[in-house]
Amino acid sequence: MRHCWTAQINTETTGLRGVIIEVAVVDAYDGRVLLDTLVHPEGLGVEPGARAVHGITDAELADAPTWEQVLPRLLAAIGDRRILAYNADFDRRAMATTHANAGLDPADLPGGDRWECLMEALSTWYRIGRWLPLDGGHRAREDAHAALTVLRTIGAPRQNGRPA
Repeated sequence: MRHCWTAQINTETTGLRGVIIEVAVVDAYDGRVLLDTLVHPEGLGVEPGARAVHGITDAELADAPTWEQVLPRLLAAIGDRRILAYNADFDRRAMATTHANAGLDPADLPGGDRWECLMEALSTWYRIGRWLPLDGGHRAREDAHAALTVLRTIGAPRQNGRPA
């Protein structure tokens, strides 16, 4: 099996500035799911607006593992890979917020130099310079796979400025 040097990550949160309640990592080479788990928000509830987007309820999170329990699995799934995220700023911020909420050392998290933003890459590829929605269904695993499709699209050959 080929080793992929990039991992696609996606998170769902309690709100726009909230903590992670679902995280998925897929191998950017073959789409294998390396991690897909709910995360207990440790004293925080899911905001109604966020719940309306992703559909994750507080009841579903009641028995989910905590961030401290998920973190070793997340770090193992990422390994030494570059991290691709559709909205990298959002996912990095969510990871830092969740880590701080759990009282953990921020040095444990992958550095910003390992992250790449697929939304920015897609915007550049289309030459439009603006935010583009991701059509993945707003659950972490589905969005990670949708972002992988974006990666494959922008990496495909082009003819006359258009996809081949």
